[in-house]
Amino acid sequence: MTEGKGGSATSPPTDRVVGIIELLVSLDSPATSADIADTLHLSRSTAGAILTSLREHGWVSRLPDLRYTAGPALIAAADKAREGFSAPSGMAGHLEALAARVGCGAALSLVEAGQLTFIAVTRGIGHIPAGVEVGLRLPLQAPAGATVVALSDSTVQRQWLGATAPGRREGLAAALDQIADTGFAAWGADAADLHRIDVLGRVVAHLSTNASNQPLREEVHALMAETGGHLYATDIWHSERDLPVSYMAAPVRDRDGKPLWEIQIGPLRTAVSPIERHRYVEELTATARTLSDWPPHFGHTR
Repeated sequence: MTEGKGGSATSPPTDRVVGIIELLVSLDSPATSADIADTLHLSRSTAGAILTSLREHGWVSRLPDLRYTAGPALIAAADKAREGFSAPSGMAGHLEALAARVGCGAALSLVEAGQLTFIAVTRGIGHIPAGVEVGLRLPLQAPAGATVVALSDSTVQRQWLGATAPGRREGLAAALDQIADTGFAAWGADAADLHRIDVLGRVVAHLSTNASNQPLREEVHALMAETGGHLYATDIWHSERDLPVSYMAAPVRDRDGKPLWEIQIGPLRTAVSPIERHRYVEELTATARTLSDWPPHFGHTR
């Protein structure tokens, strides 16, 4: 047994099984046992034994050319998981419509249990950096999930702030207050940073072919988040000059009024006019209200 990130024990044999399934699900084409072993840095005998067992249970299928792909048992498992999975009603359609109206990519993330998990992604007319895909899980570290954290209880906020460098905490605490008041967050980045985001996204996409690279993927995603720029103060956001906009986000509540999801759009533009910024806010927050099962009420929580 080994220690996981949270200090709890993990099982390497289980990790190997999960790694094989995640790899097969992520690949665009079937893979041989040798390919799987080499990609996941397993011995070929270990990979072969796991694949044989998974095949017997229907979790993988072996094609006539001896390549492997995800098996039919995953369909039933996915359907069952989908039934019990909490997601806003009409999520996919509303996200597609938002992306079309704002002309850029949009995504919805579940913010829960110390993680941010992308549950819906659409690239719209624009684009979302490579590597940002459904199922991507990231640690809940600033600035990720800021709009949900801003409306959460003080315990969640303290944990979120505590995971950042001491020198950033005061500024981030003020940012949470601002988000709680306005109901959205907007970040700005210059042209060089936007280019770095695109490059880092391609690195993540490359790493996604190897399940054992998950820790490195998380580190690169953290760099992407940091490169995403600075949170705009309200007075600057409402100024009359054009501003660069990398990402925007708003919280989505469940039927009990709990902030649980975050909806994001990624203009990734170096110059956005005041009129366009106003439209982004209107479209983003309107979609967040539509997806919420409870009328939103923004206010301080600390």
